[in-house]
Amino acid sequence: MPVPLFLDVSGGELLVVLLFVLLFFGSKGVPEVARTMGRAMRQFRDATAEVQREIEKGAHEVKKGFDEQRKTFRIEPPEHSAPVGSALNHANSGPPDAPTTSPVVDTPQEQAPRPGAEGQ
Repeated sequence: MPVPLFLDVSGGELLVVLLFVLLFFGSKGVPEVARTMGRAMRQFRDATAEVQREIEKGAHEVKKGFDEQRKTFRIEPPEHSAPVGSALNHANSGPPDAPTTSPVVDTPQEQAPRPGAEGQ
């Protein structure tokens, strides 16, 4: 697995970087810079941990709500449905991949005229 270039620092390169930091900040400034960087890293870790806790808390709340909904959810047949043992339920039974058929209901397309309504 290749190592990212910023992590591939040899001893000589590290010595050059430390020398540059010492010259740039001075001997009195190096401890202050190190302290500031340590505080910044700690704040970054704390912020990362806080975000992770918030995500886990939100996921826990969603799961809790889902579990509550699942406990209260019941499937009940509609009031107007046919009883389980009726002929309609047996007529549509078959292999799961077979198309289901529904009973054909004849509906009149036109209503017959009412007696005595012809002249009106």
